[in-house]
Amino acid sequence: MAVGSEKNWVMVFTLTGALSLHKALLAFALGVKIVEEAQTIRTHIRSVLFFAFSSPIGVAIGVGVELSHSDMALKTLVEGLIQAIATGTFLYIAFVEIVTPELNKPDLPPLLKVLYLAVGFGIMCVVQLVPEGSENVDPNNSTLTSLPPVSQLLTPPN
Repeated sequence: MAVGSEKNWVMVFTLTGALSLHKALLAFALGVKIVEEAQTIRTHIRSVLFFAFSSPIGVAIGVGVELSHSDMALKTLVEGLIQAIATGTFLYIAFVEIVTPELNKPDLPPLLKVLYLAVGFGIMCVVQLVPEGSENVDPNNSTLTSLPPVSQLLTPPN
């Protein structure tokens, strides 16, 4: 959804790259899970189709919210609700579907696994403290600055 509601081309490309990398890792995990599960081929196909269409649908929703002629408060509310649902889904999958089964595996002591989990969370917190870019970057010295805003391209001509 963030890709569809973004107005800056540089951020669109950045978010698209991050989304593609994320989806590639998730596709690998989904493939491993499909191989492990003893389900019908129809269930596997449904899982892959749902996975494949979820991102384009999210982008379309973002574009729809951004191009809607609603007031800013309603747009902000809709974006917040959709992001809250996505965050809740992410947290549920992370803790119920991934962390809990890993803690129950007997390969390492559970306390060591919790320590590794805490270290991972710590690393992600430190990454958030890293500045996003140099203060000396000239925004006019870019090949993408001559492009019109994304919303201008998506608006049909009158």
